Amino acid sequence: MKVDIDLIGPSPYQPRLTFKVDELKQEIERDGLLSNLVVRKKGKAYELIDGERRWRALKELGWKTVPVRVTRLNDSKARRSVFKLNQIRENYTVEEEAKYFKRLTEENMTPWEISKELNVDFHWVLAHLNVFKFPEDIQKAVWARQVSISHMVALESVIGRSIEEAIALVNEILNRKLTLKETKKIIREQKEKVEEMRVNAAKKLLPKVAPKVGELKTPEDFEKAAKALKKVAKKNRKKAMTSEEKVAREAEKKQKLKERKRKEEERMRLEKLRIEEEAKKMAQQFKEEEKLRIEEKVKKEVKKTSVAPLRKSLSSLKQKIKKLEKEKAAMLEKKTFLIGALNFNCPHCQSPCVVYQEEDRYFVKKSSTASVAVEKPAVMSVPAK
Repeated sequence: MKVDIDLIGPSPYQPRLTFKVDELKQEIERDGLLSNLVVRKKGKAYELIDGERRWRALKELGWKTVPVRVTRLNDSKARRSVFKLNQIRENYTVEEEAKYFKRLTEENMTPWEISKELNVDFHWVLAHLNVFKFPEDIQKAVWARQVSISHMVALESVIGRSIEEAIALVNEILNRKLTLKETKKIIREQKEKVEEMRVNAAKKLLPKVAPKVGELKTPEDFEKAAKALKKVAKKNRKKAMTSEEKVAREAEKKQKLKERKRKEEERMRLEKLRIEEEAKKMAQQFKEEEKLRIEEKVKKEVKKTSVAPLRKSLSSLKQKIKKLEKEKAAMLEKKTFLIGALNFNCPHCQSPCVVYQEEDRYFVKKSSTASVAVEKPAVMSVPAK
C-alpha cells in the first residue's frame, strides 16, 4: 500500500533526539527502499511506528508517496513498539532515554509504570529521572558520560537522603574520576557516618522527648527509642509543613496507596496464575500416577493368574476333541448314508426294486423285503446316481 508522504507524521513516543540520514539516503538511492514503513491510522493521516529515519531520508530525497504497512495499535502498544524497535536498531543515548522517561512522567506515568510498560529495570528508570534533580552542569556531565548511569543508580539512596550531599559526591566523582567501585565505598562509609551521627543526636534528644526510655543498652532499648523519636519527628514535620506541602503530601499518600493497591492486585494476579499452573501440573502428575497405578495393578493380576490351569484346560479340551472325532468316525461307520438311489424292475424277481450305494458297496431292496448285500463287481453293470 502506498500513501502520500505528507500524510505521515512522526510518533509522539519517539525517544530519538537526532537522526543521521546522509548515509541512509545514499543506500536508498543505490538499492531503493528495502522495507516498508510501519504506521497506524490517526484520523485521515498516519503516525509512524517504525521507520522515522527512512521517512526523513525519503522526504529529503523528494519522494511523494511511500509504501507502508498499516497496523492497529492502541497508545500503550504504540509506545512500547516505538521504544523497542528503535532500541533494537541502535541503543539510545543517556540523554535520549532520560528525556523520554521524563516525558512519560509528565504524562502522569510513575517510574514503576514506565519500567513495566517498557520492560526496563525500575532502578535504571529512576536513575535517569534523578539526573534532572542535579544542576545543569552535572546533567551535561552525565550526557557526556563523564558520570555514568551506574553511578547514578549507586547514588539513589544519597539522593533520597539529601540532594546537596549527592551534588557534593558527584563533584567529587568528576574531580577525582572515581570508579563505580570507589564511589560505592564512599557511599557506604558516608552512610555509616550518617547513621552514627543520627544515633548520637538521638541519644542527646532522647531524655527530653522520651525520658521513660532511659539509657540505650539493649536492642530493645534502641527499638523503643526509635519509636518515640519517630512520633516526635512526625509531629514536628506536620507543624513545619506549609499548606501547599500538606496538599502535596496528601497527594503523595494517595499515590502511594494507589500504587500499593495496584501492586497488591498484580501480586494477586501472579499468585492466581501460579496456583493455576501448579494445579495443572498436579493434575498431570495425578493422571500419570493413576496410569502407572493401573498398569501395576494389571501386571499383578496377570501374575496372579497361573499358567498351569490354562495348560490343563487346553489339554482337557484337546482330549475332548479327540474323543468327539472318534465318536464321529464310529457314527459314520454305523450310519448309512444315501449316496445315490435308482428305481428299476428287477429281472430276477420281476418286482420294483431300489439300489442304494454306500461307499464301495451297493444294496438292492424290495419295498416289502429285507435288503440284500451285493458286492461292487456283481452290480457294476447297474448304473448308480
